[in-house]
Amino acid sequence: MYLLERMDHWARETPNNIAIYFENETINFNNFRSKVQNTIAHLANDYGVKSGDRIAYLGINHPNILYLVYACSHLGAIFTPYNSRLAEDEYRYLVKNSEPNMCFYDSNFSTVSNQLEDADCKFVSVDCLDSLATEPNTIPAHADENAPLLLVYTSGTTGKPKGVLLSNKAVAANIVNGNTLYNFQPDQNILITLPLFHVGGLCILLLPGLTQGATIYLHSKFDPSSTINCLEHDNIMTTILVPAQMTAMMAHPDWADTDMSSMKHVVVGSSLIPIAQIKAWHAKDIPVSQVYGATETGPTAIGLNPAHAVSKEGSAGQAAHLCSIEVRRANKSECKTGENGDLWVKGPNILSGYWRDQSETDLVLQNGWYNTGDIGHIDDDGFYWIVDRSKDVIISGGENIYPAEVESAALQHPSIRSIAVVGKSDFRWGETPVAAIELNPNTALDEHEFKEFLAGKIAKFKQPKSIVIFDTLPRNGMGKIEKSTIRKSVNARSQNT
Repeated sequence: MYLLERMDHWARETPNNIAIYFENETINFNNFRSKVQNTIAHLANDYGVKSGDRIAYLGINHPNILYLVYACSHLGAIFTPYNSRLAEDEYRYLVKNSEPNMCFYDSNFSTVSNQLEDADCKFVSVDCLDSLATEPNTIPAHADENAPLLLVYTSGTTGKPKGVLLSNKAVAANIVNGNTLYNFQPDQNILITLPLFHVGGLCILLLPGLTQGATIYLHSKFDPSSTINCLEHDNIMTTILVPAQMTAMMAHPDWADTDMSSMKHVVVGSSLIPIAQIKAWHAKDIPVSQVYGATETGPTAIGLNPAHAVSKEGSAGQAAHLCSIEVRRANKSECKTGENGDLWVKGPNILSGYWRDQSETDLVLQNGWYNTGDIGHIDDDGFYWIVDRSKDVIISGGENIYPAEVESAALQHPSIRSIAVVGKSDFRWGETPVAAIELNPNTALDEHEFKEFLAGKIAKFKQPKSIVIFDTLPRNGMGKIEKSTIRKSVNARSQNT
């Protein structure tokens, strides 16, 4: 009931304040609460939705997503958003795996819903929520704090995506973590362009901001021009971006002259952030607050308070308010300060488990601790520094090579737009590093120049032994580079030569 209690509060205290601004439509807190009440009644009375039922959603960003989340929190149902950038077979897998009672879809996905009609699921146009008659909510609450509220699928960079279950308690804890970090207030405007099918878009800023009475400027999808225009003209206090979005904005012709003086900070997450991107925002006097976590942590596990953004430039920050973090060696013993190890997270915000996959759950959850699969260390001041994904580490001749370190150095080259360093099988060394590179327009780069550029910046054994130029590096729905795809491509090329 936490979400609805907070919405009730603002509907009483500031009913006319704007909760959501979406495509020139303003929705105040009173109207938002009415929309949620109507959605609750519609789901329960017209479709018989009850506790534990999955309510799927297929579409781009829209306030309807939020009405459904809040309604599910009241009914004890599980909101299951699907990635809006998948193929038919991938959707078929998600439907089969999650077994939703119904799936709402928007007009962009009418064709997909028709193609999936043979799936054991009722597909309903989400437009029906726009015309619901106002009626009082007489449906009793069925939510339990430990019952799942969200079933969110991981990006699926390797294998099939896994369904992560986040309880009502976990969502509420993540809201507390976000508000402790950013101290949202009713008079603040927050821009959200990340897709809401991911916890990064839904939970890092949006839900924490709404529970504190802030106004959410919600974009249906990310567009560099629209984002820059909004940051300049709509008195935006903060937004959350991923590195790929930052790259697109910084390449935009209006970037240099855009007035973003209303911004108190920008929040960045999803993957390791190149230091050059951080410095570009700091040059505009906008602190970069990194946030670290995973779908499995709700996601906020570590965050950099904006007050420390410059002094700890490049750090992921400190443990979130309700989180404990440990850096462990392979034998599970705790690392010393400055020593790299596996990051483990404990707190009420972490996943209950993977949907119908106890074996995978047991691999990552041990005695209440979640194994992130990431590598990092803590410094003398209690700040965490993320080094790399453990599965991305390249072991060459017995030496560990962290691709993120190499990528950070390489991104300083003016011709390189994006880069991914992966391991290629090697008879002598076990693995050798290879750089997959996406170039900036109208630029060129050869292998000799690349190696010369890295000389003196990183140790010779860390330097990629070869480069592969891609027109566009493969990315998943959140804009993360798909290293598993690149790794397969690089090793396949090697076998064919």
